[in-house]
Amino acid sequence: MIRRAVLSDLDALVERGLEAASDSEGLALDASVLKEGIKGILTGEQQGYIWVVVEGGIVVATAMVTFEWSDWRNAPVWWLQSVNTALSHRRKGLLRRLYAQIRSEAKAAGACALRLYVDTENTTACQAYEALGMDGDHYRVYEEML
Repeated sequence: MIRRAVLSDLDALVERGLEAASDSEGLALDASVLKEGIKGILTGEQQGYIWVVVEGGIVVATAMVTFEWSDWRNAPVWWLQSVNTALSHRRKGLLRRLYAQIRSEAKAAGACALRLYVDTENTTACQAYEALGMDGDHYRVYEEML
């Protein structure tokens, strides 16, 4: 099931974020900083949305989106800030499901594009986003015009 995250998901979101940073980037994030950032989105103190995929009552994948206004398009751009899947649930199509949900909601909300930055040395991530149909040739930003 895909749904918007709620405050009771906070610990699971932090766990997913720490795991993803360690696994994909080799980074050890500060859990308290990550927790405050995620909490800001969940409580509405910061602008954005977080979606979760829940299986068996456990959060197994997450995606966070923030917004930017595009003056030359006169519409918002949705930025995928973080997308991750639990190691135990990789290669099950969860990224595709999350992306389809977010794309649908972005389009319905009047967004003109979905964007995310990916380090071009992270070939695994680049291949995953290219497989979704995103184009990484625009300023090293993957973007899909809506």
